[in-house]
This record gives sequence, structure tokens and C-alpha cells, in this order.
Amino acid sequence: MDKTIGYKIVYEVSLALMAFLMLVVPKLIAIGVIVYLGIIIVGIIKHKFKFSINLMNVLILLLYLSYAIGSLYTEHPDIAVRYLEYKMMLVFFPILFSFQLKEKLSLKLPSIGLFFGVIVLMVLGVIHSIGLYLETSNLSSFVRGMFSYIHHPTYFSSFTFVAMLLAQYAKEQRWLGDKKSVYTTLISLMILCQFLSLSFAGILMLLIYGSFMLLRWVSNHFGKIYFLAVLVISPIVIFFFISKAPGIKLQFETSKKFMVEYVKDPISFIELDQTYVQGDEARLIMWTVSALEFADNPMGAGTGNVDDKLKIRLEDFGQYDVANHNYNSHNQFLQTAVEVGIFGLLFLLGIIGYSIYLGFRFKNMFITFLGINLAFNSLFESMLQRQSGIVFFTFWLCLISVVLLSRKSIANKRASFEN
Repeated sequence: MDKTIGYKIVYEVSLALMAFLMLVVPKLIAIGVIVYLGIIIVGIIKHKFKFSINLMNVLILLLYLSYAIGSLYTEHPDIAVRYLEYKMMLVFFPILFSFQLKEKLSLKLPSIGLFFGVIVLMVLGVIHSIGLYLETSNLSSFVRGMFSYIHHPTYFSSFTFVAMLLAQYAKEQRWLGDKKSVYTTLISLMILCQFLSLSFAGILMLLIYGSFMLLRWVSNHFGKIYFLAVLVISPIVIFFFISKAPGIKLQFETSKKFMVEYVKDPISFIELDQTYVQGDEARLIMWTVSALEFADNPMGAGTGNVDDKLKIRLEDFGQYDVANHNYNSHNQFLQTAVEVGIFGLLFLLGIIGYSIYLGFRFKNMFITFLGINLAFNSLFESMLQRQSGIVFFTFWLCLISVVLLSRKSIANKRASFEN
């Protein structure tokens, strides 16, 4: 093995270590970053890298900059500083990934790190659930936060969705050998984790993706007529599934009830005297007050000011119980808009839009659905408010962007040399 290949493997192992740690022991991700930084420094000394910053890195850095600027007009500098600290991965990863290996980078080892991370979390989740079940004899011990106790269920569902995409890519590339049973088992485990997380948004995302895969398969094998027929039938099947499936049915019926009441008169809905508000009801209320706050302050309330601003609005509507819970916006787009204004929102939309653009440009389904997954789940949760979400999505968005763009650069150089 020559020295170049040897260094490349060490570099990819460091990526795998971070992919594993951010899931299983998120508090130790700093160790993974330090190891990765050390390897980059060695590589720079040995001239293994070229510095090339791409648009994805720029957009992520600009998103962090919007939070930094928002801290200049905050009423809570201590909270703002904390926010900037745990969002530092929005700076570290774009800068570190701007040092690109001169050789072709593979996603194989980082993906294997992610697979192991999900499997370990699944085993830990089952063990935790069994312990709870022995105490309570309640089958609900095996779902939601009882199963996904390290990460919020929506986050874990989102992470395992990404792992599922990579498992499919691993199958295409034969990373784990030629046995189809290995990939089928791996993908099945990822899907099982998503159902055990029982995140309504996560299961919807899985159904949307499943419909897309079915439509693509029908289009490739049967032509336009059957494609159009499945296109019409798929939403009906999804609606039937979520309205009838155990565990999901109750969430669906509750969501539908609140949505109907909300659409009739949003303001009256949140002005109702509530003694106990949770779930979708709280989400609708938080969306409304967040939208009103953004409409009044399009440049943002300031980093760290969101809780106070939303609490005041909730109390104005008589929602004291919700105000006391200090809920966030439960929507990353609204959360960003309220906190750092229109420019922060545009940078966030730019990150998602650019990931989808790269997917179409390079015919890479992984980064397309990585962006769609972040966007869809961000409609229901503030996916970049928890450090685990920031670390996970920033890491994978930066990594896959570098892989795709560097391969194009290497191909162009070879073509230029041959000409």
C-alpha cells in the first residue's frame, strides 16, 4: 500500500469516527473533530490537500454569520454566546471540509461509521425499552422517546432515513460484498428504527420516499400510463395508511381535528382558554405566534431573544401554560426567521435548495433526499436548534458536497491532461 492510499484511509477513518460518535456519544463529537483536525494538519504539511471552498460551505458559514450579527442586538448576551458556541459546527465543518484531498474521496467508511452508529443506538434503545417494559408492562415502552432516548425521536428518525439512503447507495456500490441479504437486512433495520421512533413527520417522509421509488420503478419498467396511474393512487394509499395504521391513526386524527379548527379561524384558535396544550395543538399555536413575530420584525428579534418574544405573544393570547413551557417554534424556517430575520431564512433555504440542485446536477439521489429530508422535518421541528441536528446535517451536507464537486474537478483535470 503506497503512502497516499495509506493517508487517504486514515482520513476516511476519521470521518467514520465522527459519523459514529455524533450518533452514539454526541457529547464526545469534539474528540472526533480534534482527531480530524489533527489529521488535516498532518495532511497540509504533507501537501495532501488543496483549499477550495464551495457554495455549500459559504451558505452554511453565512447562516452562522447571521446568528453572530443577531448577537449584536440581543437582549440576552449570555444566551447568545451559548447559542454561538453550540452552533460552532456551522463554522468548523465548512472550513475543515474546504481542505479537500487531492485524491478521490469515498463515502464508504463514513457510511459504515453511520451504519454502526444506528445499529448501536437501536440495540441500546431496545435494551432501554425492555427495562421500561419490565417495570410497566406497557408496550408503548418500545416506541417514541422510550426507544429513542438519546436523540429526540424526530431527529433519530431523520438520521436513520439518511442511513437508509446510504445503505441503498452501498448496495449499488457493493461496499459490503455481493450478498443482497446483507443490504436487505441493513435497510430493514433502518426502516424499523424509523417506525419505532414513531415520528409522524419521519413516517410521512418515509412514505413519500417510498412512493418516489415506486414511481421511478414503474416509469422505468411500464411506461407513462402506469406511471400516471401510480402517481394518482400513491397519495390515496398514503392517506389510507396514516389514517388506519395503529399508533399513527391517533396522531393523524388529532392533527386533522386541530387543523380543521385552526383553518376556520387561526386567531380564535390560539385565543381559546387552554388548560393543557401539547402535540399538534401546541405546534399550531407556536407557528402562529412565530409568524406574527416575524411579520413585525422581519430583520429578526436577535440571537437568544426568541423565547422572550414568543412568550410575550403567547401571554397576549392568554396561552400562559404554553408560555411557561418555553417551546421553540417547532419549525426551523420560522425559528430562523424569528431569530435572525429574512437573511438567515434565505441562507437556510439556500442550503436546502443547493443540496437539491447538486442532486439533479450530478444525478445523485442521496444529496437530493438529504436536503428534502432536512426541509420536510424542519416543517415540524426546529431541526437545527439541537446540537445533534446541527452536527449531523452540517457534516453530511459538507461531506457529500465535497465528494461530488471534487470528483468533477478531478475528472476535468484528467480530461484537460488527455487533451
